[in-house]
This record gives sequence, structure tokens and C-alpha cells, in this order.
Amino acid sequence: MSILDVLAARGAVLTDKHFVYAKGGHGPNYINIDPALPDVELMNEVCHQLGAPFSGNVDTVAAPATGGIPLAVLTALSLTGRDKRHPAVVWADKITVDGKDDFVFDRDGFKRELSGRRVLIVEDLLNTGGSVKQVVDRAREAGAEVVGVSVVCNRGPETAESLGVPKLHAVEKVDFQVFPGDDCPLCVREVPIVTDIGHGAGYQVTHPDYVGKYVTLLD
Repeated sequence: MSILDVLAARGAVLTDKHFVYAKGGHGPNYINIDPALPDVELMNEVCHQLGAPFSGNVDTVAAPATGGIPLAVLTALSLTGRDKRHPAVVWADKITVDGKDDFVFDRDGFKRELSGRRVLIVEDLLNTGGSVKQVVDRAREAGAEVVGVSVVCNRGPETAESLGVPKLHAVEKVDFQVFPGDDCPLCVREVPIVTDIGHGAGYQVTHPDYVGKYVTLLD
């Protein structure tokens, strides 16, 4: 059984709904890894697979906050760095400047664990690559040698080249249908849009009169 199958069994793979994605596209499928995070054994296995292709070449594991933090910790525990010690763990906090999101390594001591270090960036999902690319750039600005990016699932077209890193590893790769927001068959069928997973809440703000209405899935 693949990791994706196990995640699906934990309710982390959502299908046959109506989601809004990061760049405004719509589609029926979404991967929300949150329901799997409490399963320590499963996440240990996932993070072992995240780190294995980079074994022996990582001094620090970094991630975007907040969902990437447990992945970074468990991935670091699966690896051995210099002096047979586990790599350090840091994360980048999201900030908004002039209406645009970005990430910063501002916590005390974090930049010290990046400067001159071989750094692996981990994340749960790779969609448009925007957040991961920002974390890669901020790590390099702090003096890191970014050895690669490792993600649980790549559901977009991103490659190592598009992210500007030597290596991109994905535990799973999926190809989900994505429809343009202004030419979406789900909208034509008036399928309710999910607001508490993905970017449906933002869509609701700009399209309050959507005739298909809005729904929430989380408790």
C-alpha cells in the first residue's frame, strides 16, 4: 500500500468536492495532511522517506510554518548529520508585507543554523511552489547551501529546475484536475465551494453571491 493510500485511509485525501487552489484554479480534489499528523508511526515513516534521498548530506532541516514544523522535526530525527548528530531544525514564519505573503527566519538562533550549512527544505504539499520557493530564497539569503526540497506530495508541475534547487524529491506525485476559475464545470453545476480547506474562504469574499453556496468540512 502506498503512502497516498494510507493518507487516504486517514481522511487526508479529499475527492468529489469543490475546492479553490492557491492560484485561483478550481478542482474536485484536495490533499489535507492534517488528519494524518496525530499518527506518529505513520508520520515517522513519511518523514523517513522525505529524508532518505538526502542522507549524509544535511546539516539543517528547514520548513515553512506551521504545518511543516512536525515534518522538519521528524525528518531531522531520521537523519544523521555531521559528527553523527541529528541535523538542526528551523522554520520560516509567514508574514504579510504590503498585502503579499512572504516567509522569514526571524527566530533567535535560526539564521545561525542556516549560515554555511547544508539545508534540506521539507513541506507537506507542493502545489504552485510559491511558498517553498520563498523559503528556499530566504534560506540562501541567510547563507545556506540548499541541497534540495523534499515533499510528501507533489500535485503540481514543479521541478527542481523551477524551484532553483539541485534536487526535488516527492514521496508521492499526483495529477489532479484543475479548472480555470472563470471556466469551471463545477461552478456551472453549482457545486458548493469548500471554504475551510484550500482558498475557498478568499473566493467567498470576492464572490459572495455564488449561486452554488459555500460549505465547511472541518469539525
